[in-house]
Formats: sequence, C-alpha cells, structure tokens
Amino acid sequence: MKLRKFYKLSSLLAIVPVIFFLCFMARPVLAAEEETPKEVLTEELPPGEVEEVEDRWMFIADFQALFTRSDVSGSASTDGANLSGLFAPVYRFNDRTFFILMYDGQYYERREFYSDAGDIGSRERTEFQSHSITPMVRFDFGDRTQYSLTPSVFYTATYNKDASGAGWSDGLYNYEDLGAGLDFDMRGVYDDPGTLSVGAQYYHREYDNYASLLSLTGLDLVDNKNVEKDEKDYDGIIGKVGYTWIKPVGFSWEVEYSLLHKMLDDKKVVGSQGVLTGEDQEDDLHSLDLNFDYMMDVGGGLNLGLDLNGSMYDSNQNYWDEYRPGTSAGVDAKKFTSDYYDYDSYRIRPSISYTFPLFPLTSTISFAYQETEYDERKAESSDGDYKAEAHEETREETTLRLKYELTENWSLIGQFEYIEQRSNTEDERTYRYNYSANNFSVGVAFKY
Repeated sequence: MKLRKFYKLSSLLAIVPVIFFLCFMARPVLAAEEETPKEVLTEELPPGEVEEVEDRWMFIADFQALFTRSDVSGSASTDGANLSGLFAPVYRFNDRTFFILMYDGQYYERREFYSDAGDIGSRERTEFQSHSITPMVRFDFGDRTQYSLTPSVFYTATYNKDASGAGWSDGLYNYEDLGAGLDFDMRGVYDDPGTLSVGAQYYHREYDNYASLLSLTGLDLVDNKNVEKDEKDYDGIIGKVGYTWIKPVGFSWEVEYSLLHKMLDDKKVVGSQGVLTGEDQEDDLHSLDLNFDYMMDVGGGLNLGLDLNGSMYDSNQNYWDEYRPGTSAGVDAKKFTSDYYDYDSYRIRPSISYTFPLFPLTSTISFAYQETEYDERKAESSDGDYKAEAHEETREETTLRLKYELTENWSLIGQFEYIEQRSNTEDERTYRYNYSANNFSVGVAFKY
C-alpha cells in the first residue's frame, strides 16, 4: 500500500512541471501585456530611486450581507444571514513599502453538515463564524518594482454551533491558529503579464473543546501523563508555488501546488493490536489547483470557466475497531485498518457567466462534482457491518447567481445552491453520509 501511495504522490508531483511548461508554451497566443494589480500601485521609477508619497493611506473593503434560507433533508428549515467581509487599511511609507492590516471574517446561519480533518463522518451545525487578523509588510524592489517580499503574522479563530444546541463557546471543533508566513512574488516573468508566487507558512492550531474519549476515561495514563489529551492539536507547515496569468479579455489561467505537513502534538499511532505506539501522528495534504477562464467580448461579456482540483491525504495513522455492538459480529468484532485516513479527492467545476450589454446584470451558472476515495477504509452497511469495497463519497453542487450593479461600489446579489452528498456507507447512526440541501440567498455587496 505504501508503494501504491508513493506512486500516486510521484504522479501528482510530476504533473506540476508539465503544466508549467505547457502554460509557458501557450504564451505567444495570448493577448498583449497589461499592468498587474500590484504594478498599478506604483509608477515606473529609475533603478534604486524611491519616490515619497503624499497620500499615505489607502483602504480596501469587500463586504456582503445576505438573507439566507436553508433546507436540509431530514432536518428543519432555517432562516438566517450570511455576512462576510475583508477590510484592509494600507499605509504607504513610500511607493515601494506598504504596511497592511487585514481583517477577514465570516458569519452565517444555515443548516449544513461539515467535517474536520480526521473525522469519520459529518456533523450537523446551524451557525458558524470565523475571524482572522493578518498584519503584513510588503516590500517592492527590483527594476520596475518587479519583485515583492511580504512577511506576515496571523491569528484565526473559528466557532461552531452544532445542531445539538451547544453555545458558541462549546463547539467541539472550535479552533485557534497562530502563525507566520513569508510570500515572494515575481511579476512580468519572461516579459509577459504573468506572476510567479512562492510562499511558506507555519502555524499552531489548538482545539480548546476537543478531548479524546480515551483521555476522558482516564485509561490513557502512562507514567501519570495523559498521552492523548489534546489529540487534534498540531503544528502545520505549508509550502506553495503558483503562477497566474490574468487578462481582462481572452484567455486567463492559474496553477498552484501546495503541501501541508501536520505534526500532531499529542496523538500516537495505533498499532496492529490496538495498542498505542510511541510514534507521533504526522499527515501530509497535497493539493493541485488549475483554473482556466476565457472572456469573450461579445456585446456585454461572456465568460467560460473551468476549475480543477486534485488532493491527496497521506497519514501514518491507523484505526482499531474493537467494540461494535449492533453488528453481526457483536461486541467481539475487532478490526485493524492501516492507513485508515488516506484518501484521494478530485473536483471539477465548469461555469459560464454572461454580462448583459444594455444593463449591468451578470448571471452565472456553475456545476461542481467532487469524488473522494479512501485507500483502505471500508464502507459500512446500515447495521454497521463492513462491506468489501472501500469507502467513497461524491458531492454535487449546482449554483445559480445573479448580480446587479447599482453603482460602482454597490451590487444586489441573488443566489440559489443545491447540494447532494452520497456515499456507499449506509450506517448513519452517528454520522451523516447521504443528504441533500437547498440554500437561498439575497442581499447586497459592497466593494471599495
């Protein structure tokens, strides 16, 4: 199995340089060069010269407020709100040095099923909120300020209200992140309008309310220490590299590969006899994203899009299933599964949008299909018995969206989303694997 996993990983990594090569070869057929957003902030200066600025403050805002109604199969309908916003005051020391204080937050109330890394299935929640604060400094340098270096620190907190009725402070999967990052951008690669980006982050994540069942029983005491009290807390290291080519008309594309390496603080690997070993759990998540857009100037504007994603999760953690009442094997059922959390996931999302030429209305329709296949985890029948085939999940999302621009900054938004989740696991006594959901939203958006 490890050899098969290594082969899959090698295949995924081998795709990255091929895609970069093909995209660079496509450069001659693309449209003429234009300024990138970061180049718009600065005027072209002689090498080594820095211009002082008079207007030192800028402000960036992107906010939307929507009324929502959600309807999930097997649950009651919920009326609520969806609020999201990004706010960033920017202070310019000069035309090459910027301080940015960015806040990114979201709140919504709707019924949905969600899962956290390492979950066996989905839980139902009714409300969610997240808040992230990121101070950063951007240094532009080089001829025509072609390069940027951006160190940053960040803090993130998330809160859940589960359907069980717990409050904001009681969410099982509430967590906090504290970390730092460094990003490097190179614009005008090979005299084209593309941008090459390389970045790295380190962060520590803590789940304040999560404690393992083993630690709650007190049976995990070894030398008077709780060996798995904080089994979900971890240190994460993210590395990523990407290339973007954005054009107002014609062909645009983006490719990014990222690797997240997780080192769990207090989680030990389960051995083949169900006994904890001395080895710490470590996980790797590989992700490859490809996004393509083609904007046709036909009257208003017709845009065709295609987003592709491939992910691979590789963990050294196993699973020991010892007590399974209600199954045909009864309480004596014992099963060891190696590489229980390893999976491959694939997602494709085509979209089409059209902006009318006579009035500022944009309509968008998209369809997303995602399939997740576990390497060793077996599917389960409705009574909890294991099937012969591996556990699989599929998810389909159909979205219809209308956007009407009232002014340069304000817009009206209307959206309908249909979600259908299916799995070959039928045992839903604890988790949900099969459901459908309808989400309706209407409100306003502001951008500055």
